[in-house]
Amino acid sequence: MINRRLIRIKAFQALFGEYGQEQSRPSIVVNQVQKSIHGLGTNFLAVLSFGPEFCHFISSEHNPSEFKFKPTETDIKSFQLFTENVFFKDLEEEKKISTYRARPTLDWQQEKDIMFLIYKELKKTTEYEEAISGELTPKVQTDFALFIYKYLMLHSVEFEQLMEDKNIVWYDEKIPILKSVEGLLSEYEKSSAIVLPELFKNEDEDLQLSEDLILKYFEFRTELEEGLQEFTPGWDSERMTKIDHLLMIMALLEFKHMPMIPVKVTLNEYIEIAKMYSTPKSSKFVNGTLDKILKDWNSKDLIKKKGRGLIG
Repeated sequence: MINRRLIRIKAFQALFGEYGQEQSRPSIVVNQVQKSIHGLGTNFLAVLSFGPEFCHFISSEHNPSEFKFKPTETDIKSFQLFTENVFFKDLEEEKKISTYRARPTLDWQQEKDIMFLIYKELKKTTEYEEAISGELTPKVQTDFALFIYKYLMLHSVEFEQLMEDKNIVWYDEKIPILKSVEGLLSEYEKSSAIVLPELFKNEDEDLQLSEDLILKYFEFRTELEEGLQEFTPGWDSERMTKIDHLLMIMALLEFKHMPMIPVKVTLNEYIEIAKMYSTPKSSKFVNGTLDKILKDWNSKDLIKKKGRGLIG
């Protein structure tokens, strides 16, 4: 679930928050970043738990048998699509989900107004109409469960606003979370088993990367800023955004002081992050500046890679 770009983003955000601080706080920043990294797992469970909680909400608040003397077949099928969804029922029994729901960081039952709005929105969609038009097979139910999560994270204004209010890093985390949900449901369709993804591919390496980015930034910041200044002499603080400045310093750090990371990987990552967080022209500026420095440092044999850092 955690990828290297997200680790870089979290390190960048934490370091950006250090601008203007009179004293360096390396250990505090490292703890802040690693806490945020581990928080992704909790936020993933919060999103996943929406499904079972949504089913309970509909079951208790929108049972057609309680509101209609004689519910139609469509009413009943609609109700079953949500409340008897095979994926949500199996997800409810998963141990980590059960544990989370017992002590949630985001209690969905306190957000009934939003769940009601989402329920109304979903019933207006083509996907909903198609799902209830035929037999509610396990595949139909599973596909609709995935549609609900995609709708929440990509289209629901109410859900987006709630998550941004509850989680200040939601913008960075929602796509990794959605991809993990897609992978979970894909595996479920094959095996009918709930297999939650691991938070890390390699926890030690991922946490070490986050620590190195922070500690080495504070260790080599002055040296790297002088190197950047040499190639941007006409760019004062008013012309170069703090975002671009910090991203280039972090890239230079990886070029020169993190020998196991390939240069091409570093270059691509920081150009993409610049596209996400800075001005429309920033990626070209960052790319051009880093390319000039890279050529100069290579000619002076200042970049020494080893192991995986030699790839590409």
